[in-house]
Formats: sequence, structure tokens, C-alpha cells
Amino acid sequence: MDIKEFLKKTNEDLKVMEKRVTTAYWNLATTGKKEFGEEVEKAQVEIRLYLSDKERFEIVKNSKDRNDLTEIEKRELKLLYDNMVPNQLPKERIEETVKKEVEMESIFANFRAKIDGKEVSNNEIDEILKNSNDTELRKKAWIAGKEIGKEIAPRLIELVKIRNENAKLLGFSNYYDMMMELQELSTEQIHEMFHSFKEQTDELFVEIKNKIDTTLSKRFGIGKKEIMPWHYADLWFQEVPEIDNFDYDALLKNKDLVELTIKTYDSIGIDIRDIVERSDLFERKGKNQHAFTITIDKENKDVRVLANIRPNVRWAETMLHEYGHASYDKYIDRNLPIILQEPAHIFTTEAVAMFFGRRARDAEWYKKIVEVDEKTYEEIAPRLKDLLKTQLAITARWVMAFVFFEKELYSAPDGDLNNLWYDTVHELQYINIPQERRAYPDWAAKIHFGTAPVYYHNYLLGEMMASQMRDYILNNISNDILNKNVGEFFIEKIFKNGALYRWDELLKRATGETLNPTHMANQLKE
Repeated sequence: MDIKEFLKKTNEDLKVMEKRVTTAYWNLATTGKKEFGEEVEKAQVEIRLYLSDKERFEIVKNSKDRNDLTEIEKRELKLLYDNMVPNQLPKERIEETVKKEVEMESIFANFRAKIDGKEVSNNEIDEILKNSNDTELRKKAWIAGKEIGKEIAPRLIELVKIRNENAKLLGFSNYYDMMMELQELSTEQIHEMFHSFKEQTDELFVEIKNKIDTTLSKRFGIGKKEIMPWHYADLWFQEVPEIDNFDYDALLKNKDLVELTIKTYDSIGIDIRDIVERSDLFERKGKNQHAFTITIDKENKDVRVLANIRPNVRWAETMLHEYGHASYDKYIDRNLPIILQEPAHIFTTEAVAMFFGRRARDAEWYKKIVEVDEKTYEEIAPRLKDLLKTQLAITARWVMAFVFFEKELYSAPDGDLNNLWYDTVHELQYINIPQERRAYPDWAAKIHFGTAPVYYHNYLLGEMMASQMRDYILNNISNDILNKNVGEFFIEKIFKNGALYRWDELLKRATGETLNPTHMANQLKE
């Protein structure tokens, strides 16, 4: 077998099939139309059946350790092997899995919560939880945001079981462990890292959570023991509640978030205008209410962002985050084979996105990009530093709660998941649990369990890498994050390499060390 010809043909085939998948998915997300859901299903089945081909798999398996390969060929075959393993299944099992995944995606795209019988968007729920002082309305909004869980949970549990059965057919204990291994990660090592990080930051989080609850207690005129999940600023306690009296949203009220995002990336020498032109950034009925980045066509650098922006801090952060992903995808070296035209790892692209998303809680960004006056800058600088630290602590706890629960979800899908969820949330996030909600599958309302399985750990790994890159930049490149030398670092050291190197090798080449959680722990303690 001429491995060069084999890889050339495989790259060409995958290029065509991936474009069918991404185009159909974009059309589904931007319209919610059933016909596009069917196209997504058909395109995903096509590519998974291609990757399931036994003869092709044997060639990859038997060739990946050959001594006569170049480093690029070895890497191509390794990644191809990891992608093919979970698809070594009968055609009917692949079709069944894809069908159920697409059905779930369509439910999320078209679902609209209701408060007192009136349809509300996710943005409207977010605004109530952020701004309203009416506890009863907050509770109604919070419950409305969880309602989709009832519809999703039975479908999701069924899908988890199917995924587990498929993984066992392939020789793995369950789907979770299989996907961790195929992401070049170890379940045991990652969970040990997270437990260790929890212990390192426990005392700090208790202090931060107490400060938040003290502020909320005064705001709502209730005792700390009466503070419930709907008193926080979002559905999952992922975001910092209003713990100071400065209206940061007011700084963005009359601003164009699209222009601010372009200006931010211009400041570091990264041009995103072509991506913006292809993107879909404003909310409307039938459109996916979340945000994501997608590359429709790698060869032609057709990268796009979907968002539903409003002029506030949350959406400013989301825009900066998503265009971090998009910049990564745009600047990958197109001379690499298609298989390697991906980020080095899921969490390396998350790290870049988080690095830039953090600018929305950076006073220098407001001074340089939003152009606030000196008085405002001096007032917000210490506040924002504290807010960023608080946000990182909250993010870490939330991600760990999700990750620890997801592992158990795949270990025991028939277990008492509703109680497990709220026990985990209480233990990790120190939230008082409304006991009546233990009867409901509120956990299933989080879209990632269904549509992005065994993915969420990458958010915390990404935050850790973002802090590591921050320290490297401040110590070796510039005290000013928003300058062209920083953009050059990202393009040359991170983006261009694509998936040429394993994530740990990429990090060593870029920062001089492999992933080190101490950077984030130290940032929290600053």
C-alpha cells in the first residue's frame, strides 16, 4: 500500500464530506428547519460510514507505526485512527446514533421556554436573572429555563446507553473513557488534576462564595440560607452575579459589539472582517439561541460565527471568545493536510477563545477599545480585576460539577441522576438546593450533555492553558496584551501549527512547559 497515495485520497474525500456536514449544520442552526436537520443526519452518516470502513481502518491501524513515515504522515495516521475507532460499528448502529443526536439538536434549536404561558427567549431569561429584583419572577424564569430537561432527559439517557453499548463493542469500558482516550487524555489523570485544583482553591472559593452570598442577601433582603439558584445571575451559576454597583453593561449600551470585536483583533494584527461578513450574529425566531464557530470549508478558509448579540458584557465576552476560535481556524497553515487543519486539541482552541473572552473583564480593553474616559478607567480597573478572579473561580467550580456528573452519567445511566446532579452542584458550587427540584431532570437542560458529549472538561483545561499563555506573554513578550507582538505569538506559535503536534508538545514549544494548572491557581490568588 502506497501510504502517500492513501493519505492524499483520504484527505480529499474528507474535505468534500466535511463541507457537506458543516454546510448542512449551519443551515439548520440558522433556520431550525426540519429539512436541514435531515441533511445534517445524512451528511454525518456518510462521513461516519466512511470512517467505519473496515478495509480502510486496517490500512490505518497497520501503517501508523511504520518506521518509513514522515512526522506529518505519522500524525495524520494517528489522528485518523482516533477518528475511525469509534466508528468501527455496524451501519445501523451509526445511523441510529446520528439520528438521535440530530433530533436532540433540533429540539434545542426550536424550543422556547414559557413564563406564565408567554414564550421567552434565552436572552430574555438571562436578562431577568441578571437584572430583576422580583424573586418570584426570577424563580419562574429559572424554572422556565430548565423545562426543556423534561423533554430531553429520556432521550438523552437512551442515547447515553447507546453510546455506551457502542463503546463496549469497541473494547472500551464505556463511552466516556473511550472518548477521553481518543482525545489523547486520561480520565484518571484529568479527574485527579481537577480534584487537586479544587483542593488548592477551596479556601479561596469559600471566601468568594461568601462575598457573593452576602451581597445577594442584602440585595434581596433574605438570609444566606434562603438564597436559591434563581438568585444568581444565570441558570447554572456560571457567571458572576451583580456583586458591585457598577453598571458595566452601560459602558456598552450604545456601542456596536461587532465593531468592538473587529477593533480588538485589529489591535493585535489579526483581521477578522472576512469572518464577520460570513457570520450570523443577531437573534431571530427559528435560529439556534447559542453561539458557536464553524469552519464550512477549510481549503477556502470559510470560517463563520453564529451568535445572538445584544449590547452587554455577556455578549461582548461571547463575541471575543468566538472570534478567538475563528482566528485560530483562519490562520491554520493551509499547506498542512486536511486532517491536520484542526486545532491541536479541543482545549487549545478553547484556551485561545477564553484568553480573548477575558478581555471583557479587563480595564485595559475598556480603555483602549471601548475608549472609556480616564475617570471611568480608574474606577473600574480594580473592580474588574476582582471580577475576573471571581469569574475564573466560578467557572472552575461549574466545569468541575459538570465533568464529575458527566463521568457518573456514563458510568451509571440508570442511577438516581436527578439527586446526583443536585448533590454534585451542592458539593462543588456550594449552592442551596430547592428540594422540590430533585424530582426533575434539570441537568438535562444543559445542551452540552446531549450535543457535545465528553467535551466539557476542555473548558477548564482551556482556562488553565489561557492563564499559562497569559503568564508567558507578560513575562516574555509584553505587558500590554493588546499589541501586535501578542498576535504574532498566537499566529506563529499556536495557530499555524494546526494539529501537527500533540497538545503537550505544542504547549512546550509555545510556552516552554506542558500544561501547568499552577498558573491559573496563582492567578486566582493574586
